[in-house]
Amino acid sequence: MSISERTDETLMVAVQDGDRAAYDELFRRWRDPVYRYLHRRCGSQERADDAFQECWLRVHRFRHRYDPGRTFRPWLFTIAANAGYDARRPRPDEHELDERLPAPRPDLTSRDLAVRALAALEPDDRKLLLLVVEGFSAVEIAEMLETRPGTVRMRIKRARERAAAALEPA
Repeated sequence: MSISERTDETLMVAVQDGDRAAYDELFRRWRDPVYRYLHRRCGSQERADDAFQECWLRVHRFRHRYDPGRTFRPWLFTIAANAGYDARRPRPDEHELDERLPAPRPDLTSRDLAVRALAALEPDDRKLLLLVVEGFSAVEIAEMLETRPGTVRMRIKRARERAAAALEPA
């Protein structure tokens, strides 16, 4: 089986054993989704670049903490969220769009509105909504946050309500 045919989980086990090619393959697969997530989370290319580099350093540094019985994607995005955590809150007037990357959601018609809504949220609410945008289910997010799926669903609902309220005219 070629390296490109292996699952993320088997690649991560190989990374734990020191396989550089497996690490490179995971990076190739996840580079764009992780960068898009961090760019939205951080609000600028410069901060996203720093968080992106830190994320992949942590993947390598904490490779032995990965549990092969768990899905790789939530583990990776937990690391990405933590790497982007210290980035300051995005401000709509400073938000830059990276035109090199494809739009993550073709149905999103107004990026400016989305940025304003995200900027108005507290970091925990912003993190939840960005994970939803990345396609994580409430069950996966609950696993990442070590809480119950019902709690996550309620927090997502409330975060959406706060984001919508932030977009209403004053």
